[in-house]
Amino acid sequence: MSRIKKGSMTSKETLRWRAIESLRPEDERVCTDNMANDFMDPPWRSITKNRFVRKLLIRQSNRDFIGMGGFTVARTRYIDEFLQAKIGEGIKQLVILGAGYDSRAYRFSLLEQGVKVFEVDHPNTQLLKMLKVKTVLGSLPKHVVYVHVDFASEKLEINLPKNGYDSRLKTLFIWEGVTMYLTAESVDQTLAFIGGYSGEGSCVVFDYLFESPLDGTSQLKEAEMMRRHCAKLGEPLLFALKYDAVAGFLSSRGFSLIENAAATSLKDAYFKGKGQKRKVFPLAAITCAKVRHQ
Repeated sequence: MSRIKKGSMTSKETLRWRAIESLRPEDERVCTDNMANDFMDPPWRSITKNRFVRKLLIRQSNRDFIGMGGFTVARTRYIDEFLQAKIGEGIKQLVILGAGYDSRAYRFSLLEQGVKVFEVDHPNTQLLKMLKVKTVLGSLPKHVVYVHVDFASEKLEINLPKNGYDSRLKTLFIWEGVTMYLTAESVDQTLAFIGGYSGEGSCVVFDYLFESPLDGTSQLKEAEMMRRHCAKLGEPLLFALKYDAVAGFLSSRGFSLIENAAATSLKDAYFKGKGQKRKVFPLAAITCAKVRHQ
């Protein structure tokens, strides 16, 4: 069986980080995902419940990919908070692009009160996700629509409307842990869809990799290890942005930058008290932007 048929391997790694973080004591925890452990495959559920093994996993990852776990859980927390703010501002639709094992549709009960959620992903990964949701919840929630999109051969502007998406409504697009595995053309096509097929006040939040891990100019060993690791998993790094060029990049595509949060600001915001010595991967950032409507 190919890696694709098994579903995204990087999404499973991200899931494990959320599960491990959610088992930390409350005063050390950066994010809480009470469904992450349930979404994991059975062997990993047993492994992560063992405190000693969790420490070994964290130690090994911090040795190979310094701060990657910290960035991953900070990213989850940041996007959770952005979603909460947008629910308060009255979004009517939530589109999760490359949803993987994202659990926000099930963790945020307010979404059931008038917000339609569209989870978009490759058919193979999504079918595995749907089976897990049924196992955990007993059935698929009525407010969630699962949209199969193979970005190599299918288009959002066809598949989303076909599944009930309304381009006139105020929508939040979450695009977490995805852009670095796409071509520049695919990134542009997705942003063009968001800008051209969403209502007044719509926003997008996504994370991205800096150019140095991609082009080999970074002097940090974790940059090279990350590039090799992703290639080995069959999900090579393809796309990156310069941190100080993000505002211009978004503006030229019809967006107004809201915030561009890199390691320093994430660490200052979320890693305090017992967590102040934890590292955050310094070669990636999270940005959010609003669609500019004429």
